[in-house]
Amino acid sequence: MSEVEQTIYCLLKFGEKQHIQAFRSDGLLYMKPLAEFTKLESDMARGDCFEGTTRIFQPKHIGEFIFDTGKLGLGKFSAKPSDFAGPVRIGLHKTESCNVYCMFAVTRPVHGELVSVQNLAFGDSFVLVLNPTEFLRRVVDAAKDAGISYLEYRLVEYYDAEEYSGETGRFRKRSMFAYQNEFRIVVEPGSDTPRKLILGSLSDITSEVLPLSDINQILDFSPRSAREAGLSL
Repeated sequence: MSEVEQTIYCLLKFGEKQHIQAFRSDGLLYMKPLAEFTKLESDMARGDCFEGTTRIFQPKHIGEFIFDTGKLGLGKFSAKPSDFAGPVRIGLHKTESCNVYCMFAVTRPVHGELVSVQNLAFGDSFVLVLNPTEFLRRVVDAAKDAGISYLEYRLVEYYDAEEYSGETGRFRKRSMFAYQNEFRIVVEPGSDTPRKLILGSLSDITSEVLPLSDINQILDFSPRSAREAGLSL
């Protein structure tokens, strides 16, 4: 389990009203297989064909690619960087073999709207987790009770998909998704179907369930408001 390396003032969960209500009343974390997100091609908010990738290589960062088929009569062949339409992706089964739960993290004051309108694609409702530390403590306890052998959580890092070469893994996504400000909880062993982790009622550390369409009218996390609330910036 990793510690949160950066201050998180609150966490937000977006979704359909019935699911957000279940999150608040029962502490239900509906954790989808990471591999499932690669298949959601028509879902611009959730779908990502790069999910489960272990490393990516920009062709321009490599002089020549040598492929060894290992098959009699085919042998090895080479390819120049110009032969590729995009980065080369390498995905190991152990990278995608996990279940994840995704939230929106507020890590700093924001001038203007706190949440990009692109996040409205996630559903019609949202709830605030007002005490992230206590929430994560309950996640850890529930995971132990459920016999989960591995739990990790942290903020997602975003990279330039046209320039970055290196490790990607479970906690890095392309910068086109940076508007999601994602905080991700990962558990193993992975399941081909969603896992349900039950924390118990979260009503003492969350807001009421609110309409997502009104989020930027309801929430104000400007520097002025943060200072007035006594937050250390």
